Amino acid sequence: MARAKSSSSCSGRDGASLALRIATVALSVVSAVMTATAAAQPAAGGAAPTSGGVSYSDYSSLRYSLAATVICAALQAAAVWLEASGKAGEAKAAASLAELVDTAAQVLLYSSAALSFAVDDFGTCGRRVAGVCAAAGAFCLRVRASGAASLSAGVALSASLYLKDVPVSGERKPEPRCGHGCHCHH
Repeated sequence: MARAKSSSSCSGRDGASLALRIATVALSVVSAVMTATAAAQPAAGGAAPTSGGVSYSDYSSLRYSLAATVICAALQAAAVWLEASGKAGEAKAAASLAELVDTAAQVLLYSSAALSFAVDDFGTCGRRVAGVCAAAGAFCLRVRASGAASLSAGVALSASLYLKDVPVSGERKPEPRCGHGCHCHH
């Protein structure tokens, strides 16, 4: 009876972990779309890097941010497939690949968020001149929102990994088996 309860709680955690991974994919896509569509015309009297307005493509940091969130969405979509199909737990190589994908995704998401939140400093020259946000506030709001979506995706991924790896009270994770007996002294 207790075993059935443990298995249902485990499947509930697995379902929540999978849902959070899917949320990571969705939030990464949202962040990428928000970054790609971030553009604004300069405010009256404001200086912008280009005469026609400002866009994410004017800044290499934001081009990186866009690429990072697109790559993260693809990596996490592959991780969702590995987890949903059960392949992540079948072989040691697949499990290692899943961990590598998760680590890379976290690095990409958090660095993308940091760059997006730093948009206030773009073009300020050490705060000696007005930055891009003084001329194109709507652009900066969109980029900051993109950073918030990246940060949320990173948090969702972290929560997913936490749910997958931390045992519930009273539940023990199975000990790893090497296939060479119960002692693994080889």
